[in-house]
Amino acid sequence: MKRDYSAFCDRGAGWTEEYVALPTGVELRSVIFTPGVASSAPPVIFIPGMGSIIENFRDTVIELTRSHTVLYIETREKASARITRRHRFSVEDITEDIIHFARRKFPEGGRYVMAGYSLGATAIAEAFSRLENKPEKIILIEPNSSFPFHGWLLLLSRAAGVIYRPVKPLLKWYLRHFRINLDEDPEMYHINCRILDSAEPVRLGAAVRHLTPYRMDGCLQLISVPTLVVVASSDRFHSHDGGTDIAQRIANADYLDMIDNKRTHSAEMGRVISEFISSPVQIQVPAGQP
Repeated sequence: MKRDYSAFCDRGAGWTEEYVALPTGVELRSVIFTPGVASSAPPVIFIPGMGSIIENFRDTVIELTRSHTVLYIETREKASARITRRHRFSVEDITEDIIHFARRKFPEGGRYVMAGYSLGATAIAEAFSRLENKPEKIILIEPNSSFPFHGWLLLLSRAAGVIYRPVKPLLKWYLRHFRINLDEDPEMYHINCRILDSAEPVRLGAAVRHLTPYRMDGCLQLISVPTLVVVASSDRFHSHDGGTDIAQRIANADYLDMIDNKRTHSAEMGRVISEFISSPVQIQVPAGQP
């Protein structure tokens, strides 16, 4: 039975849900939101972070659906994806899915932009140079240049299918006391609790192991369209310095610090994305030039 996504729509907007079969052998769930009023704004491919669910982006998506068609895509590590045991969850694997999805939805000449959070933002950065039909603009929100999971978490990830549910309260306790400052960024805790509650344990454990070796190298210099990089300086879960470095390595990138995850997952974030998309196009600089 299909889910009702009306709660993520602006007034008058509609939605359809579909599974998209890709050459990688993966079938990904996608929800296409369509604004109630005709708009000339380009559609947005919206890619959430690792394990993240649409509830974390409710206000952002509602705001975007005022004027944009939004193609919300759930990446392969999420419980909704149809995969086999042979499929992996590395950045390269997830990037390959995104490339095929964009090619299918926007063949040569089709206008679109891409926006992603965390792992989704990293996949966009890696995919850009391999897309024949480039997005007009990209928005990278709290992007990762690496995924430094701790040693004990790597150890637990190997037995996630067995121990995940008994250990989940301990994971939430650890996040609350050691990884997230509840005074500065309480929304980050709620976001991660939703992820933990909805995760498919075996896939999440495998993703932790497969993402750990990743190091971003070289893809940023190849980005040649207007880019907005958004960070949240009070977020201890993502590297603020890493996000700043990513922005500095993309030619003419705009940079915005939204302080905390309440703002980066709010209607304000939707307005920031929409305003950036509609702003005058920057002068593009060939890749590799200052």
